[in-house]
Amino acid sequence: MFNDLLKNTAGKILALSLLPCLFLSSCSLHGDIGTMESFTDTSADTSAKDDNSESAVLYPYTFEDSSGNSITLSGKPERVAVLFSSFADMWRLSGGECYVTVGESVDRGFAREDVLLVDSGAGKTIDTELLISYEPDFVIVSADITAQADTAALLRSAGIPCAEMRVESFSDYLYMLKICTDINGTAESFTEYGTNLQFRIDDIFSKLPEDEEQKRVLFIRSGSSSSSAKAKTADEHFAARMLEELGVYNIADNAAILLDGLSIEEILSEDPDFIFVSTMGDEEAARAYMDSVFESPAWQNLSAVKNHKYYYLPKDLFQYKPNARWYDAYQYLAELLYPEVYNAS
Repeated sequence: MFNDLLKNTAGKILALSLLPCLFLSSCSLHGDIGTMESFTDTSADTSAKDDNSESAVLYPYTFEDSSGNSITLSGKPERVAVLFSSFADMWRLSGGECYVTVGESVDRGFAREDVLLVDSGAGKTIDTELLISYEPDFVIVSADITAQADTAALLRSAGIPCAEMRVESFSDYLYMLKICTDINGTAESFTEYGTNLQFRIDDIFSKLPEDEEQKRVLFIRSGSSSSSAKAKTADEHFAARMLEELGVYNIADNAAILLDGLSIEEILSEDPDFIFVSTMGDEEAARAYMDSVFESPAWQNLSAVKNHKYYYLPKDLFQYKPNARWYDAYQYLAELLYPEVYNAS
């Protein structure tokens, strides 16, 4: 279990802290979520700490990003650029304010209307020349967006500290939140948006039934056409990972054909008990397309469709990273999967 844990970002925290207790009693059900003891010490390698404050960091401050890069901040950054809206939200939760960001961060309410922008949308195209002209002293990008990864390489060559982060699990979220709260010196924010969430999520897992047959699910991420509707595994989407942690079997894990398209023959042979759909792009158009799929005669033969156990997942919890609402997202899925335990309202 420990070796598997070290493969994900959160495992770096556990390895660095060398804490003896890695998991709560429910760890077998939610593999990579560690105990809060794993995150109460610094999540990164710092050169010094104030003896009078557990959260205060003396600079220089060094940490490792999700791509394995070592980043050192010589002092607390004042002109921070965050180029991915979900990370702008996390920076805000940690007590920081974006100096530079992208349009989606403003649209979602995570940055001021007058903030400096280097992309009008979601950060898939970055005006690097403009970004450098703003003279940021620290930049946070998404490691999963090609344009941002390219931007990170350019910034590093220019001597600008840049962290490439990836959040595909609650443990990843805790790791990044700990770094952000370390930088901003806000231990109380880590308690509110990290520790407290962990305890509530652990309570969800403590109630999972252990003696019933494993439920079979299909998780689909869909746009408005067949070319955009594909099954996703726990390695490809955080919602699929959450389902795995909640003890179910995702039929896409052993049916690679579903990752290229929704092969009804394969889905019929696996016959999932539940189907979960996360829409992208135009939500109304994506739902209309999937409705037409579910109404087709072949899909009507599936247990999940016949029993009306196919669900469109809320965009704010399952398309964007849930951040401060990870507990709500876990609870939402748990109530659908195990209504007899969680008393879904």
